[in-house]
Amino acid sequence: MAIIKNGIHGGFSGKIGKVVGYESKGQAIMRTQGVRTTPPTPKELMNRQKFAVSQKWLSPLTDFLRIGFKDYQPTYEGFVAAKSYNHKNALKSDGNNNFFIDPALVLVSYGTQSLPSTASAFCTPEKEIVFTWSKDGDCEYNDYAMVLIYNIEDGRTQHHPAITTRRTGTATFKLENVFFGKSVNVYLAFTSDDRKQRSNSLYLGKVAIPI
Repeated sequence: MAIIKNGIHGGFSGKIGKVVGYESKGQAIMRTQGVRTTPPTPKELMNRQKFAVSQKWLSPLTDFLRIGFKDYQPTYEGFVAAKSYNHKNALKSDGNNNFFIDPALVLVSYGTQSLPSTASAFCTPEKEIVFTWSKDGDCEYNDYAMVLIYNIEDGRTQHHPAITTRRTGTATFKLENVFFGKSVNVYLAFTSDDRKQRSNSLYLGKVAIPI
């Protein structure tokens, strides 16, 4: 059974035969259900492989992406938006139909706030990541810095959505024990206090953590 909204010309929710209707982000969406009888084409198999690579790489970052890609588009945001962007811009091939995500091309935050002209990160002997960035750029006094580290091999992440105000120009991030002796990819971004605006993220490189 399905329920028609706004009369016969409106969307519906529920199931009619093999058609399912639902609403997402204010849009009425329909999709079909059924069992496919033909095998997938080589192109379809390749696309499935590519989407699986993107899904696996980004899945550990879901909580951070909800903030970084908030309001990306009126109809989609968060993980779905991040996957769409990075699938197009950070997914690469080695030439033999083996696909991978290039961490340096990934955005974990997307927005219009200006970026500092310089930024960097390093690890101290106390196993803390120190972030530094220049204090230039157009920003408000209460904008915050967002930081993310990602050990791709283990699928482990650690992040802080508002570690300090942007105007400080530096932040120290204490790592959890699971990252000791590992290498992590490091990202920095900025967001307004109300989280309605944010910057693109900056990739600050791969940092080795001492044991």
